[in-house]
Amino acid sequence: MTEPSHGPSTLPPAVRAFDLTADRFDQRFGGWLSVAAQRRAVQRYLLDTFAPGDRLLELGAGTAEDALFMLERGYHVTVTDGSPQMVVNAAEKIKRAGYTARAPVAQLVLEELDEFAERAREQGISPHDGAYSNFAAFNCVPDLSTVAAPLAKLLRPGAACILVIFGPCSIGEVVVQLIHRDWKAAVRRFRGSGAPARLGGEHFHVWYPSPRQVARSLSPWFELRRVRGIGVLVPPSAAEPWISRFPRTVGALEAADRVLTGPAALLADHVLLHLERTGRQPQ
Repeated sequence: MTEPSHGPSTLPPAVRAFDLTADRFDQRFGGWLSVAAQRRAVQRYLLDTFAPGDRLLELGAGTAEDALFMLERGYHVTVTDGSPQMVVNAAEKIKRAGYTARAPVAQLVLEELDEFAERAREQGISPHDGAYSNFAAFNCVPDLSTVAAPLAKLLRPGAACILVIFGPCSIGEVVVQLIHRDWKAAVRRFRGSGAPARLGGEHFHVWYPSPRQVARSLSPWFELRRVRGIGVLVPPSAAEPWISRFPRTVGALEAADRVLTGPAALLADHVLLHLERTGRQPQ
């Protein structure tokens, strides 16, 4: 595991917010059925995309729930997150599970991806076979074009990059927030600029780009191949913890999502973007 490159006071606001909640993150979100259902949908896609034994890079790994899932199935995963405490907790989980040899853990703030890629080059680390990021870490980066070339340096040509970001128009969130009579939250994804957010007492901004906007930002090093909805009918976390009282309902909505994942992708809570690393070589 690399040493943290930041103290909490120097972290970007969004990363600092998650750092402050890292020790209770699993306790708060781990039992929510809507989150688990959306995570399963992403994990199924990861297994369909990557071959067992592939060397993968996870960005914004949090407490390593998805990394552990992939490690249990024979993958190698470089586990990264911007939060120093998330990194510590992830490393401890991976050590307890016995996967340390296949899962290096490092602190990585996405805005500093170029420095990370340069260190990998200097250390002679070969490009990864693929990359993925679940649950909207990239929505906290105001300008995705700044991470495009550095991310390309870390992947071999032809590699898949799976980014799961907040969708630009979540029908579920609009409905839930209108029920709560929170009008600003109901329309926050339609803002042209970053929408204010708060977690752990920390204020930060979240951006909601469309798949086309993401593709333009990551061009010419990545091409968008596929878009899938994650949580079309499965409610967003704003419906928790209430919706977890109805496991059969969540299960039925999860089954329906498998049918709607393609045609209604842009109405989902999250959208999964399947990008492919082009042959263009960054300087």
